[in-house]
Amino acid sequence: MHFHTIEDLQTSLTKYLQELKAKSEEYSNVIGEKLRSENTTNDATEMAELKEKFEGSSDPKKKKPVKKKDQKTNWYEVGPISIYDGIGLKGELEIYFKTIDELKGKIEKIEKVKESVDGLISKGIKKGIGCVAILNHDLSLQISFIKAGEQKAKFFYKSIFTIPREEDSIAVILQ
Repeated sequence: MHFHTIEDLQTSLTKYLQELKAKSEEYSNVIGEKLRSENTTNDATEMAELKEKFEGSSDPKKKKPVKKKDQKTNWYEVGPISIYDGIGLKGELEIYFKTIDELKGKIEKIEKVKESVDGLISKGIKKGIGCVAILNHDLSLQISFIKAGEQKAKFFYKSIFTIPREEDSIAVILQ
C-alpha cells in the first residue's frame, strides 16, 4: 500500500480495525440468535456445551477439558478440507466460534501495530512523510519511508482562442 502521509497509514489501520470489530460483532450476534433459537435442537446437553463454550464456564473451579488426540471429534479431514459429520446447529456454531477467535487475534495484533505507528509519531517521525507499507499474513507491518509525501498537482491546460468576426453574420449571445 502506498500512503502520501503517515497519517493516511494511521487512518487505514483504524478503518481496518473497525471492519474487523464489526465482523466480530456480526458473528457474535448470529451466534446469539442461534443459541436463543435452541428449540430447533433437541439435545439439551449439546446446547449447554455450546453455551459454555460461548460464555465461558459458569463454575470457576471447573477447568476447560483438554482435548486429546485420540478423542473422537466430529470433524473429518479430506485433504485440505474439514467436514463436520452431521447436519445441524453444532457444526455451524463451531465454525462461528472459531472465526470469532481468529478475529479477536487479528484485532489484538492490529491494535499493537497501530500503537507502534502512533509511537513512531510521538518519537518524532514527521506526520507529512510518505511511506510504502505491507501488512503481512502474520499481521506484521513493514514500512519504507519515501521522499515525496505530497500529492502531485493535477494536469490542466488553459488556452484562449479567437475567431475572426464576419461583418455580415448574425451575432448570437449565449447566456
